[in-house]
Amino acid sequence: MFKYFYKIFCSKYLIIIQKRNFRIIAAAFLFPFLIFQLLNIIYPLPVEKLNRDRSTAVYSSNDELLSLYLANDDYWRMETEIKDVPEFLRNAVIEYEDKYFYYHPGFNPVSLIRALITNIRSRDVVCGGSTITMQVARMIEPKPRTYRSKIIEIFRAIQLECAFSKNEILEYYFNIAPYGGNIEGIGAAAYFYFGKSARTLSKSEALALVGLPNSPSRLRPDTHNAESRQHRDKIAKLLMDRGLISETVCVDIISDAMPEKRFEKPFSAPHFSRLVKSKYKRESNIKTTIDLKIQSLCEKSLSQYMISLMQKGITNGAIVVIDNKTRSIKSMVGSSDFFDPIHAGQVNGAIAPRSPGSTLKPFAYALALDEGIISPRMMLSDVPIDYSGYTPINYDEQYRGGIPAENALKLSLNVPAVKLYSKLGEKFYSLLKYAGVTTIVNPRDYYGLPLVLGSCEMNLLELTNLYATLACDGEYQPYRMIDSEPERPPSRIFTSASSYIISEILSDIQRTDLPTCWESTKDIPKIAWKTGTSYGNRDAWCVGYNPDYTVGVWVGNFSGKDSNELIGVNAAAPLMFDIFNSITNSISWFERPESIGIREVCSVSGMLPSKDCPHTVQELYICGVSPIETCQMHKKFIIDNQTGLRFPYGYTANESGTEKVFEIWPPDIASWRKREGYPVDEIPPLMATVSHYSYGPKPLILSPQNGADFVLRDEAPVEHQRILLEASASNIIQELYWFVDGELLITCKPEESQFYYPKVGKHKIACVDSDGNSSTVTIFINASDDSS
Repeated sequence: MFKYFYKIFCSKYLIIIQKRNFRIIAAAFLFPFLIFQLLNIIYPLPVEKLNRDRSTAVYSSNDELLSLYLANDDYWRMETEIKDVPEFLRNAVIEYEDKYFYYHPGFNPVSLIRALITNIRSRDVVCGGSTITMQVARMIEPKPRTYRSKIIEIFRAIQLECAFSKNEILEYYFNIAPYGGNIEGIGAAAYFYFGKSARTLSKSEALALVGLPNSPSRLRPDTHNAESRQHRDKIAKLLMDRGLISETVCVDIISDAMPEKRFEKPFSAPHFSRLVKSKYKRESNIKTTIDLKIQSLCEKSLSQYMISLMQKGITNGAIVVIDNKTRSIKSMVGSSDFFDPIHAGQVNGAIAPRSPGSTLKPFAYALALDEGIISPRMMLSDVPIDYSGYTPINYDEQYRGGIPAENALKLSLNVPAVKLYSKLGEKFYSLLKYAGVTTIVNPRDYYGLPLVLGSCEMNLLELTNLYATLACDGEYQPYRMIDSEPERPPSRIFTSASSYIISEILSDIQRTDLPTCWESTKDIPKIAWKTGTSYGNRDAWCVGYNPDYTVGVWVGNFSGKDSNELIGVNAAAPLMFDIFNSITNSISWFERPESIGIREVCSVSGMLPSKDCPHTVQELYICGVSPIETCQMHKKFIIDNQTGLRFPYGYTANESGTEKVFEIWPPDIASWRKREGYPVDEIPPLMATVSHYSYGPKPLILSPQNGADFVLRDEAPVEHQRILLEASASNIIQELYWFVDGELLITCKPEESQFYYPKVGKHKIACVDSDGNSSTVTIFINASDDSS
């Protein structure tokens, strides 16, 4: 630094001095300069003390102050840029404190001499003569008011002037000046005394703060209101005398009342404010994406809604609202009452991991649509099934047999969802991980098939953002919490076609899962929505979306206590509808993608109709992706008029036979319908006098499972170690034939179960139906190990 200043000095002045032979004069100027540079090296300016720890101020998207947090040293300091300080306030401070601020080198010799004479006459330090720069120097190194301290202030002031511009020094002044108590800086003073930001201060309010740093204890308006008012009026008259304000403005200022107490610190969106403060620790002014109007509405709605639920043993809830276009969080309510310690009100329910119940099912269906596994009207099996000991059960413990995929999703059936997941395998698990679900931390096998039913944990924020993906044409983007956070490029996880189809399915309000909140849906805009209830009735969920917003609601107890009332459609859906009804009146809906077509399918199977299908319905389908198999359920057979037996499929009708169309159900559905007493077409047996031609699906062996290992225990009775033989067959089949290692074991009806007495060894078990179709499994029978 010394070499730098020396070089400048020499280049500009020394040559002139040598030419004019004023070396003695040059030395007179150079010597103090060298001394200053030496002292500057020995006693460097403590710049770090200028940048004091700030309070964290959290703002809404419209710059309303949501929350304010103390600095680490328990002071209120709100970072304020010089451009945010009103010009009137800047001019008033300069006029009152240091009207030659922009002209002196950090100290004003005239003011210092005048102050010295005044103090000598008074025999006390009654006047300082400090400039604004010297005041900043004193603020960073407070010292007793002595002449020695004054000299140090002058030195530091010169250092400040060398290091910073005038506006930067003025900005430091407005940020670290004391304004009474633990308030420092004009930003905090403006808020705590007037409840507003510094840039919105009126002239009267600004003048009330002008002289406060000179005597922050004596001139505080909340504790010394009269003195503060007198000082403000004095400054107003001074500015009027100097022509900076008119007499009318001065009178208006004097007539204004002064605040008599400090404003309380703001406390809006407390859970969200805490979250962003902990996430953006280095930021002092955090402008968030929160819409205070929507936030206040959600807080009020949840608080009022919980009054009735409290009587049912349900104590808390949470809400998240996301703007679909920007993925910004417009509202986050973490609990119904932040100040309720009994029910853990400070817990943020929006980010607390909970079981999501059935809310994950739409994503499995969307993925199955994209994979070409299903189409909306395609029949899915809803009958009991065993997956190596795991048997999914529907919420109402009822089964429907065969049901269209769209209805299975609307009814939130567990069995079809698990069957879809078993076909999707790793893809569904990977999708959740890719879509920002941070709570799924274990391998896929840890969660098993119940993952699609909510065996994992999720939080409301991530779940709501996942639904926003469906609202955004299948493109995933991380949610945004602060205004300055850039929008990340979207990643496609669903096609626009599957997203649209799922939205159409979930927007149908004529659903049987809407018993208690039907009235709530009549006047609201069209939305797609899904409810969820966790195992054991511990969590109730509802997430809905339209082109504008996605709204997620969770209701439950932070303690995990269950309640029979904690059912998604009853406990969470009404609140979600109420919020949507309040925040949007949009009547727009998603535009149908060009990749979606409309086609006719069989009304029963949901597949492309064959010539034998009696009825068809329309469905949306994804061109080039949706299944294109022809319906196999409806088949036209010729029944012999004399014997009543059927000819093989494909025979041409003649005078001795009659054509008739039969419904041939898949084996698992046919067996279930027979057991439950549902009507099933009785298909006549095949004629034995014609060449055999098999038709229909193979029998489905339910037990034993292929590759199963069994151990024969010597100590257990033989009758307790029998192996169940059970299979499903379509209703075209009248009899099943069980073979073990090629030998016929037993003949039975498809709906009958039989037992097999096992022998040690490897065995091949075959099930052959009356039409000649067969299925086989291999099992292993081991002898018990006596040593164990």
